Parts: sequence; structure tokens; C-alpha cells
Amino acid sequence: MTGPETPPAAGTPAPPERPPPESPVKVLLVSALPPPPGGLPTWTQMAVARGLPAPFEFELVDTRVRRHSQFTESRLTPGELKRNLRILWQIRRVLGAGRFSLMHLNCGLTFKGAPRNLLSALLARRAGVPYVVHLHGTFLLPPGGGPAARFYRRAYRSIFDGAAWILALGQPSYQSILQLGDYARKTTALLPNTVDSALIPHRLPPSPAIAVPPETAPPEPLKVIFTGALIEAKGVHTIVEIAKRLPDMRFQLVGDGTVESRARLLRHIQDAGLPERVQVSGPFENREVVRMLAGNDVFLFPSKLKHEGFPVSVAEAMAAGLPVVASTVGALPEMIDLPEGGCLAAADDVDAYVAALEHLRDRPCLRQRMGQHNRQKALREYDYAVVMQQLCDIYRQALTAPAQRPP
Repeated sequence: MTGPETPPAAGTPAPPERPPPESPVKVLLVSALPPPPGGLPTWTQMAVARGLPAPFEFELVDTRVRRHSQFTESRLTPGELKRNLRILWQIRRVLGAGRFSLMHLNCGLTFKGAPRNLLSALLARRAGVPYVVHLHGTFLLPPGGGPAARFYRRAYRSIFDGAAWILALGQPSYQSILQLGDYARKTTALLPNTVDSALIPHRLPPSPAIAVPPETAPPEPLKVIFTGALIEAKGVHTIVEIAKRLPDMRFQLVGDGTVESRARLLRHIQDAGLPERVQVSGPFENREVVRMLAGNDVFLFPSKLKHEGFPVSVAEAMAAGLPVVASTVGALPEMIDLPEGGCLAAADDVDAYVAALEHLRDRPCLRQRMGQHNRQKALREYDYAVVMQQLCDIYRQALTAPAQRPP
């Protein structure tokens, strides 16, 4: 039992009043969880698990489609139509409850996803809830004037017209957005995908105290790693061609993919006589994959994927302290600082990749400097806490944007 409070002595200033806590701001996240892993589902999984800085809170409408790989195209079956109708009904129901201040609409950029993305945006506008549209992958306008291309352009023009804010994954997407209209004032050209830096071990150089003297040490083969989907569009067959030219290097390809794509890759490696130098492994949990990064010297990513956006595998390699040799697709030119962080080449330029790896093979100190530069950039710009604070700042701007009238 406590006694009566003692009044402050005369002349003693009263303690400052604590500001009242901010009321929670509910954000409806319309996005897909795994399976399959990778890309948008992995982003969603991390966002839901880690949450947002106060006062923002996520509540999820899961749009996942169950298939083995994110690169296995879903078919427009009656079951798929029913699934999309259930998602739209759920969005309409929860928005109608009046609990949400904002909707975050994550958009996969397939043709088949465009109708549901458009209808989701229209439901938010009809409910009077502002929405942020987040384009995962590189947003490219389809060429030609066919019905599908015309619908795709009109759908995304309508989505952008009503959006309070638009989030892109780099300059290629940003330029395509501007081709549809004057959206620069409400578009973030690059909101990076995130890494959980606390889970990524740093590749440390060997201690000079225990290093073998150079004159007695056998030369160590350069260890090159790729992580990602084991499909041709990610450049895994290009890696086999590179390995043919570099017999003193070892290559590790870690990831998942369709059964057919994995079988084609293994046949290519076997036909090239490289099974001892090109290892294929996985799939693994992400924790195991990022641990593997620390045991290698260089990260190689010769992707030629048309819609490559901001590859998390590259950001994780940077956070692990690896130099990166990569193609110029998607946001990769914005991720890799040249020449401080690595080398870039055209997607199919095997000669350029070979030259870059030979250059790094003979310069361990350069590899160390590049890796340290990449790690500092990843921690500064791609760490989850950093990126989600940027996202919450965008939410605040979106909430103060003029209300969009329903069509």
C-alpha cells in the first residue's frame, strides 16, 4: 500500500509530461507468402515476421499461389479464378470494416496478375482508403498494340492514377512508369529490397598471424558462388560456359528451380566435363544459404531475366562482404558501385565475365576492399530497419496526399 504523494518543494519544476503514445496505424498488406520462396513471397515473409516501426502495423491478405517455383507460371484454371475471387472478396470485406488507414498493394508484374491488381486498387478507392502500389521486379511496358498489351497499359495507368504513392525497384521501372503519365511527384524510383544483416556472417580475411607464408603455400583456387533460382534466365548456363574457360576456379551454384531446369543444368555441366569444379546444391533455408556466402571469394550473378528487379541474393552477398560480378539488368547498376564494389557486364558476355574473374583472382587485396565497400553499403542502405523506416516515411506522405475519387 502506498501513501499519499509528496507534493514537490516550492520552486521545483514539475516533471515534463510524457507525450501520449501514438495510436496504431493499420496497413492492409496485399501480398503473397511462400511457397514458392524468392522475390515477392520472401519480402512478404520478412515484413510480416519483423513488422513495422510504431505506430504502423501490418495485417495481411495472402495472395499466394501454390506452385513449386516462382518461375513456374500459374495457369488460368477455374480453381485459379476462384482463388482470385476469394482474395478480392476478402479485400472488400476488410476494407469495408473501416479499420485500415492505408493499403499496401504488392504487384507481381505478370499479365495474369494485372486484372486482380486493378480490381484491388479499385476496391481501395471505392472504400476511400489510400493505397501504395509496390512494383516487385522490373516494370516494363509491353510492346505492340494487341489487346493484351493495351489492357496492361490501361490497367496500370488506372492503378497509378489512383495511387497515393508508387514504389519502384530502380531506374528501368521508373522510366516505364513515367511513360504512362506524369507520376514523378508521387513515385520513389528505388525502394530497395531488404536484408537481415544480423543473420549474414561477414567474410573475414585470414589472420596474418596464422597465414601460411606465400612461398610455401599452395595456390588456392578462387571460389565463386551463385545463389538464386537455377533457371536459364538467371544465367546459370552462362556460368558453365565461364567455368570452361577458368580451369583453376571452383564454382558453387546454390538454389531452387523447376525439376526440368535443374536437370538441364546438370546435363550441361556433365557434357562440359565440369562436375568436379561446378557444384549444384540446394534448395536450403535462407539461413544456410547466407552462411555459404562467407566461405567463398566472389559472387557471380550473370542474370538475363527480363523482369529482374532488385535481387536479394546480390544484396545478401554484399552484406557478407563479397565483391560482385554481375550483369546490367534491373537495378544491378544501381546496386554495384563501379569500380569500388565489383564489375558489370552484358548478360551474355562470357569474355567480360572471364576477364573480370581473372582480374580478381590475382588481386586478393582488391577483393577484400571491394567486399568491405559492399558490406558497408548493404548495411547502410539495405538493412531491414533502414528500409522499413523509409517505407514508413512514405506511408506518412501517402496519408497526407489528396484523396482519390472512385472511378
